[in-house]
Formats: sequence, C-alpha cells, structure tokens
Amino acid sequence: MAEHRGLFHEAWKSGEYRPRVHAYYFKEWSDYRMDLHTHDSTEIMYVMSGACRVAVVAGNGSESVGELRKGDFIVLNANVPHRLQVDGACRMLNVEFDLASAAGVVPSLRRLAAEDASFGALLRSPGPSVTLSDPDEVLHALKSLVLELDLQGGDGGALAQLLLAQVLFRIARLLADSRAAGLPQADLYVKQAIAFMQENYDRDIRLKEIAGAANLHPSYLQRLFKSQVGQPITAYLTAHRMERAKMLLSQTDIPIADICDYVGVASRSYFHALFKKHAGMTPVEYRTSQDRHKWDIAKKL
Repeated sequence: MAEHRGLFHEAWKSGEYRPRVHAYYFKEWSDYRMDLHTHDSTEIMYVMSGACRVAVVAGNGSESVGELRKGDFIVLNANVPHRLQVDGACRMLNVEFDLASAAGVVPSLRRLAAEDASFGALLRSPGPSVTLSDPDEVLHALKSLVLELDLQGGDGGALAQLLLAQVLFRIARLLADSRAAGLPQADLYVKQAIAFMQENYDRDIRLKEIAGAANLHPSYLQRLFKSQVGQPITAYLTAHRMERAKMLLSQTDIPIADICDYVGVASRSYFHALFKKHAGMTPVEYRTSQDRHKWDIAKKL
C-alpha cells in the first residue's frame, strides 16, 4: 500500500470500502524505545494507564513527538513512520485495520461520511495522525469490539463491523469537539463532564467523580465549568435531573413517589422541594397539568 498524506487511505473517500480489523492486542510497556517503523494499516494506540510518547514523521520528513497519558489515544494512517517511547510504564490497547469490500451490514465509509458531517470531517482530516483525549466513550467501544473479535474469531462478523463503525463515529465526534471554536480543550473538558452527568444522573454522583471523568482536579473543573456554561456543576446537574423528572412525569405512569429514585435524588421531600423550585409547581401539579394538556389536545382533534 503506497504512502498517502491524509489520516485515512484515499480510496476510503471515493470507493466503496469499509474498515476491517486484522490485528489487536493489549500490551504493557516498561522503559521501552521502539525503532522507527510503519504498518500497512491504520492504527489506534490507546493509553489505558501510565504515559508514553509517540514520535510521528510527516511526509516532509519532520518529526513531531506527542505525550499521551491515561485516556489519550492516537490514530495513525497506514505507512506513516512512527515510534513509541516509554519512560516508566504504559499499558496500551492497539487496534489495526485496513480496507475491505463494502459488502456487509455497514455502508461504505464514503457513504457514512456523506450522511454525517463529523464523520466526513474525520475522513478528510489531513493527518498523518490525530491525538485526542477520551471521556471513556472510545475505550468502551474499543473493548466491546475486541471482546466480539475474541468471541467470534476472524474479523468478528456483523456485530464487529458495527462496533468498528461505532469506534470511528466516536472518534469523529471527539475530533469535531476538539476543533470547535473558542477554547477547544476547555470545551472538551466541559463536554466530558456533561456527558458523565447525563449518563449517571440517576445515581448519587460526587464532584470528584465528575472531575475524574474529565481527568481534571475538582476545583479546576468547577472554575472551568462556571466560565464555559455560566452556572456551577451542581446547578447544571440539578436542572438536568429536574428535566428528566418532567419527562417521566409527563410521558410515563411511574408513581410520583418513585420518580426521585429515577433521577438520583435520595430524599422524596428534597426532590419535591427541588422540583417545585425548578418547575414552579409540585410534581403532582405538574403531572396533572400535563394530563389536562394532553386531554385538551385530544378533545380538539
């Protein structure tokens, strides 16, 4: 496969191809220096613990060295010279994939790029590499992919195709976030914190956990979140919980006494106080008003 300049093979942008995993492995490196080398495949190197440096040689011969810590990963195009440098210890998950016929359950990458702007931007990324920080979304998808490949053998079949597409979509969204206007890294940290809260609002979560999802110190995340969003983290989380409570009250028959358990508020009395402050009425009044609203609409129809 000839050398190419972008992050992905040129054929992916114009032909009918899908990605196919042909190698994957976990490896813990200790005080290691890798020789400069290339692969005939695109590679994802994900740091699960520790830290490392990855040196990448661009098409003009210039070398750049990036440091990766836990939760960081790099995507390298095929035939791009690179080497790994580890001082101490670094545990990584590597996945290598190349081109295959588009026949299968997943449309070609070209067609996916036409349907999704962020995926298209990823496919057109000038490369030869991109480094991103992950709020565990990519890692979760990678682990699911590797498990399916282990279970099924070979290229994993239909589900592995879908999971690999999910990995690439997750990377595309992260890349789009990192390129957003304003303060890209700050925006990314805030988005990671928000994503964690949206996925875990149904349980008692602490600021330390939220900050851990963004790999930041709690006090620093507090300041960053307030400056970016305009309200404290606790206020955002409470507002999100109350909006979920509104949905449950209006769209389901879950008993009002149980709604607090669905939105991560341990005390029923505290939930009622929070909801009334947020919605201007009690949960009972809100459900009644929604039922009346739906009845009025039905009557008009």
